[in-house]
Formats: sequence, C-alpha cells, structure tokens
Amino acid sequence: MSNKVLKKVLQDISSCPESELRNLIESEIRESDAMRLILDSSDEGHLVIDREGYVRISSIPARFSYIKKRRKREIEEGKHISQALMDEDLSSFIINVIVGKEKAEDKDFAFDISGEIRTIRISFKELNSEDSTLLDVVIRDITKELKREMRLRRSESLASMTNMAAGIAHEIKNPLAAMKIHLQLMERAIEKRGRITAEEGRKHIAIIEDELDHLNSIAVDFLFAVKPMNATLRLGDINPLVEEVIQFIEPEADEGRIEIERDLSSYLPRLEMDDRYIRQALLNLIQNAFAAMGEGGRIKLSTKLSGDMVLVVVEDSGVGIDDDVIKRIFEPYYTTKPSGTGLGLTTVYKIVKEHGGEIHVKSKKGIGTTFTIELPVPNTQRLKLEDR
Repeated sequence: MSNKVLKKVLQDISSCPESELRNLIESEIRESDAMRLILDSSDEGHLVIDREGYVRISSIPARFSYIKKRRKREIEEGKHISQALMDEDLSSFIINVIVGKEKAEDKDFAFDISGEIRTIRISFKELNSEDSTLLDVVIRDITKELKREMRLRRSESLASMTNMAAGIAHEIKNPLAAMKIHLQLMERAIEKRGRITAEEGRKHIAIIEDELDHLNSIAVDFLFAVKPMNATLRLGDINPLVEEVIQFIEPEADEGRIEIERDLSSYLPRLEMDDRYIRQALLNLIQNAFAAMGEGGRIKLSTKLSGDMVLVVVEDSGVGIDDDVIKRIFEPYYTTKPSGTGLGLTTVYKIVKEHGGEIHVKSKKGIGTTFTIELPVPNTQRLKLEDR
C-alpha cells in the first residue's frame, strides 16, 4: 500500500469509517506477510543503522536467525548493534567500520550451525537523506556460492592434473623408446656375434646417457612447476638485471640475425625480487621469442613505471599466436612446439605470481607478440616516489 494513502488517513483518522480502517489494516497485514515471505526466501538481509550504531530498520530473513541474540524476533528499532547481534566479531567489525577503524570493505564470517558451516558476507552502502546519513549493512549468504567455487576449483585442478599427466607421458615416451631401441640393438649384436665392440658400446651408451639426461630435465622441470618456490625477495633495481640478460643473449641473437632494442626507463623504484627467478622468467620469454622468429627479427625489452607497478615488456616480431592458443598459453604441458615441454611459460607465470605480480600477453598473427610483466612497487618505495 502507498505511504501517501496511510498518511492521508492518519491526517483525518477520526472521519474514516471503521470498515475502511479495517480494510486498510487487513491490506497492510497481507502486504506485510507477503513481504516477509519474499524476505525469508532471500539470501540477503539488511540492517540500516545510524552513525552511532543504533538500528533504524531491520530486515533480516529467518535463515539468518543465528546471527541475532533473539533468534525468533526481529531486531527492534533503536537497539544498538552490539546488543542486537550474537557474534561479537561481527558486531565489533561493524562498529569499527562506523568509527573508521576498519575500511567499509566486504568481509566474510563463518558460522557452525549444527555441524554445517554457513558463510555470510558483510558489505556496506551509504544512505544519504536531507537530515542524516545512514549505513545499510548488507548481509548475504554466500555458502552455496563458495561451494560452487570450490567444485569449480576442484574441476580445474583435476583438468590441470590430467593435462600434466598427459604431458609427462608424452615427454617421457620418446626417451624411453630411444633407450629401448639401443638396448635391443646391443642385445642383438651380442646374440649375433657373441660380443659388441667398444666403439659400438660407447655409441649406444652415449645415446642412452643423453636420453637419461633428457628424462632428468623433464623431472626437474616438473618438480619446479609443482613445488613451492623458495624465492628470497630483496630490494633491487630491475634495469641492471635486464641489461645483464641482454648481454647474455646477444651472441645467440647475433648468430640468428636478431636485432635487440632496449627502452629502459630512468629513475625506476627498487623492487622486492629474487634476481635468479626474474632472470629465468625473462630468459624463458626471450627463448620463446627466438623460436617464434626463426632467422632474423627484432626483440625489444623495455621497462617503465605505471602507477604502483613497474612494467617489464618483452616484444618480438615473430609469427604471432592464435587466439585459441593464448587462452591456454600458461597451462602446464600445453605447447605447440614439436619438441617443447610446455613448462616454459608455466614457469614464467609461477615466478611472476610468486613476486605478487601479473603477466599479460597480446599477439597478432604475422606481426608479433608482447608479454608484459607487472611487478608491484613496495610501500617503502612508493613513499619515496611521492616525495619527489
């Protein structure tokens, strides 16, 4: 029912017939009951409070009864939030948001309800009127949402493990087959002649040793991909590290007729990083660029400051990457190379994440590919930048 109608009745209630008043009240009760049914089926509740923490409006579905001190009763208007809510951590958080000790950011709270864990998410909205500012405390049940996310993560993890298993099987198959062939050749020679020459033995053993080294490198790469990194982060300058990598790759670039360009920004803040791993990430990206260009081309390495991030960009003039490949490019053991392990870019991704950064890739077929690593500027270095 419209509030205007009720206000009009209140202004002249004495002249309103009893039957009409009864109809108005019954209509209001029906609307109220309907709203309660809608509310109780909702996953969201609201507590509108003033800046002192007193409740102005309470709209809490029955499913959230476990957060209230009086479970079966609605929270009364004028009740302080600390007296209305059962959980002290929840009420303290809301009070701290009111007084400015906590940021008005979303926060999750978990409750054990008869052995079932239910999770609610608290968020805030400011409600401004002509004479006051109120705070709408939004309470949302995210239990089902979290369970869906968990199932999705498990599915993704299973898919990743399946890809890994397929990749490992593919990688070890060829070395094992090569070793088996050479062992069979040695066995046949012995059966045929009763012996093998030293030269034949050295030849077969050398190939078997190469294949064993190959298997070992696969195992090492796999362990690096799945084991936690032992990165030691220290403040350091990124530009000298990029220069060191450029000097290292220059002989190979010259041999492949690949031109190296650099555009390193001056006065970059220092970063918390492990030089070993950042060097490895850059070398992996550059090796990929070399493979994409074949004979002749251009690689550009650049650094620059963008807000609170330092960008390290590796750009090549190679063949480019298809859109469907880009979507999977950081997945373990996913590779389009006939002899690749598919762990190079997975390693780069892991290193960047270990440094709290992000990595992005853009590519155009026939034009080239650009990888951009974003590394966060430490708080201490941000203050120095602000002082300039």
